[in-house]
Amino acid sequence: MEPARAAGMAVLTGRAAQALAQNVTDGTDARQLETQTVELVAPPFVHDHQQATDEPPKVMKFRLVVEEKLLTIDPSGATVQGMTFNGSVPGPLMVVHQDDYVELTLVNPSTNTLPHNIDFHASTGALGGGDLTLISPGQEVLLRFKATRAGVFVYHCAPGGVMVPWHVVSGMNGAIMVLPRNGLSDHTGSPLVYDRVYYVGEQDFYVPRDSDGRFIQYRTPGESFFETVKVMRTLTPTHVVFTDIPQMTSKFAEIVPRPHLQGNSVPIAAIR
Repeated sequence: MEPARAAGMAVLTGRAAQALAQNVTDGTDARQLETQTVELVAPPFVHDHQQATDEPPKVMKFRLVVEEKLLTIDPSGATVQGMTFNGSVPGPLMVVHQDDYVELTLVNPSTNTLPHNIDFHASTGALGGGDLTLISPGQEVLLRFKATRAGVFVYHCAPGGVMVPWHVVSGMNGAIMVLPRNGLSDHTGSPLVYDRVYYVGEQDFYVPRDSDGRFIQYRTPGESFFETVKVMRTLTPTHVVFTDIPQMTSKFAEIVPRPHLQGNSVPIAAIR
């Protein structure tokens, strides 16, 4: 049996990526569903979305481009060879409704140096899509899954072994928010309508120092790997960085949910 079908997913590459395949887990033919293309925005902001819907499920189409880039992470000029989704840490927040289909095109440009993939904790099987989406520089892949559970879930790069925590703490993590189709409710069951939403990222970085205690600047992610892993094994980040808090404004009495994502040391325990 194909892994994609067994996991309730479809993964398509090349010309096949131009068409939607039938989801065999529930008999739904996603080709018959309305599609909606979403333009993602960088945190702390969130793309336009409906809080509740009475429309049938849709295929929600997203695009993430992996960008390896040098990040300045403190006022002194310390840098890290970052790995990002769409150039931001964390990657953009995606918003869908329960029972929508998430269709993601993941792009690894030829300007990058490493293979990358994506693992959605909002899905099950095949490492959340990670086993189906590993692509080298110059490639792209299309993944689709059905969002069957409401909640806020992490997504991250998961190439395998020690590469998983290294990619995560280099910036390759983000979140997807799956809203109930009838919207959020409070503790009494009454509808809860928010005025705006902000997306907060908290990222641990592990930057090696030289013999004089100065942070080392590397030319490529690969060049930084071995020394960075040594710092990671201490479970003590050199920097804890948050989304730009001053941008998150609100008015008195507004309801403002703030999904909070942590790209931290939790997965590093696996490499000790």
